[in-house]
Amino acid sequence: MQPNRHILIHLDGRRPTRTVAVSSARCVVMIHRYTPDGFYDSSEVIDRLPTPAEAREALCLAHLSDRFAGLSQGDRADIIRRLALIAVGDAPPGEHRTR
Repeated sequence: MQPNRHILIHLDGRRPTRTVAVSSARCVVMIHRYTPDGFYDSSEVIDRLPTPAEAREALCLAHLSDRFAGLSQGDRADIIRRLALIAVGDAPPGEHRTR
């Protein structure tokens, strides 16, 4: 998996308001906005790691991501390891901490 390629794990169902974007190099949170009538409006990358709760939720939902399923076994293990470290409050080496 290339370091700049991210797997998106939506945390809030069909029209997610939060998404965890994970790559072999970093993990960030995205928020999504919708118009009052329910159409997608915009997204923003939040420059922070997921909270431990968001990382645990992403771990539980990762298997639902088609892109995650398409990764090699080693790349899936890297993603799970990164999320698991964040979930227990121990960010991977070189990664900034949640503010």
